[in-house]
Amino acid sequence: MHLLVTRPRKDADALAQVLQAHGHEVTIDPLMSIEFHPDTPLTRTGVQALLITSANGLRAMMARADFSEWLRLPLVAVGPTTAALAREAGFCSVFEADGDVVSLVELVQKKLQPDGGPLLHIAGTVVAGDLKGALEADGFWVERAVLYEAKTADSLSPGTITGVRSGMIAGVLLYSKRSAETFVHLCQAAGLSGQLSGLNAYCLSANAALPLQDIGLRAIHVASAPNETDLLALLDPVSGFQS
Repeated sequence: MHLLVTRPRKDADALAQVLQAHGHEVTIDPLMSIEFHPDTPLTRTGVQALLITSANGLRAMMARADFSEWLRLPLVAVGPTTAALAREAGFCSVFEADGDVVSLVELVQKKLQPDGGPLLHIAGTVVAGDLKGALEADGFWVERAVLYEAKTADSLSPGTITGVRSGMIAGVLLYSKRSAETFVHLCQAAGLSGQLSGLNAYCLSANAALPLQDIGLRAIHVASAPNETDLLALLDPVSGFQS
C-alpha cells in the first residue's frame, strides 16, 4: 500500500523506514514542524517528577544545556515510544502509561504522592486533554513548562496532492486531532474535497478520527489502543505487522 506519513520530519523518517521494511511505499508530508525553546527558564528545586506527554517534549528537554542534570528525576511517559526514548536518553526511573492522558493520570496517582513536590509537565504551546486539571483535582501540584511549539503546515506538497487525486496514495496515518484537523483543512485548500473516496485513514485514537467524519474518505480505521504498535496493527492484512 502507498501510505501518506504526516508526522513531523524526525518521527516521519523513522516511521517510513518501518513501513518500507514491511513492503509499503511512503510519501512523507509533515503536517507540523517542531520548534524547540531550550532556553526557557526551569527550576529543579523540589520537583518530584517530570511528566512527558510526547516524544517532542522529551526532545525539547534533550536540547537544553542543563539536560544531564534532570536525569536523576523520575519520569512519567505518556506511552511506550516516549518511554523508550527516555530510557535511551539516560533516565533511570521511567514509568510508562498506555498512550493517553487518562492512563497517565492513573499512573501518576499510583506511583507518586500529592505531597511529594511539584510535577513538571513538559509541554508544547498546544496540549491535548487537561492533564493539569485532572491531577490538581486529586491534590497534585502541576507546573506546565512550554518548551516547544508545533507549527502547522501552510499547504500539502504537490506530490501529496497528485498522489491523492490520482488514487496512488491509498492511506494516510494521523496521530492527533490537531493533525487530522490540519489534514482536512489543507485538503480543502488544495481542492481535494470530493476526491478522497479512495483514501483510508488510519488514526491513533478516536479523538484523532473525529475531524475526518464528513470528508468522504473510503474508511476510517482507529487503533484499538492509542499507541503506535496498535496503529500499525491496523495494516496487518497487507503488511504482517504484529500488535
